[in-house]
Parts: sequence; structure tokens; C-alpha cells
Amino acid sequence: MIGTGKYTEDIREIILEVKHYLNLQKKYLAIDAAEKATVILSAVAIAAICILLGTIILLLCTFAIAYWIGDLLNSLPLGFLTMACIVVLLLLLFYIKRKAWIIQPLARMMAQLFVDNNEEEEEE
Repeated sequence: MIGTGKYTEDIREIILEVKHYLNLQKKYLAIDAAEKATVILSAVAIAAICILLGTIILLLCTFAIAYWIGDLLNSLPLGFLTMACIVVLLLLLFYIKRKAWIIQPLARMMAQLFVDNNEEEEEE
């Protein structure tokens, strides 16, 4: 019975180490979640800025092309109507290709962000 004090002390140390390990894991998960949230929010912010600027550029270019077509056809309303038809066709093309141009790249980005990191962690 002389060694029972040593065993209880070892068990206490193991319990303390497990608690410390679990605490570190909790902190690691919080930092990992913050990193992933930062990446997602950065991507959303960049996308929003690009969409806003792209919309302004597209609007100005559309007006310029509509005026140019109107001058060519000697009818400003016909130029704007032609440009509206072109924009509708582009919108339809964009809608048809939405999976390849938007959904799949977003899914790949999310998969890389959440799945690939977990596989790298398991290898370590």
C-alpha cells in the first residue's frame, strides 16, 4: 500500500493534463473558427465590392453602347432597346451557367476551407 499515494498522484496529474489538453483544444477550435469566419467574411466583402464596382462599370458601358447603337440606327430608343435585349440575353446565359460559374466554385472554396484542413490536421 506504499505505492497507492503515488498512483493517486499520477492519476491526478493525468486528469490535470487531460483538462489542460481539452482547454487547449477548445481554444484551438475557437481560433480555427475565427480564421474560417475571417476567410468567409473577407471573400464576401471582396465579392460585394467587386459586384458593386462591376455593376457601375456595366451600367456606364451599357449606356455608352446604347447611345452608340442609337447613333448607328439613328434612333436613340432603338439603341436602348437593342442594348436591353443584349443584357437580357447575357442574364439568361448567366442564369443557365450559374452552377458552373457560381455554385461549384463556392462549393469548392467551402470544401477546401472546411474539409481539406481537417484532413491535414489528421495527418499531423
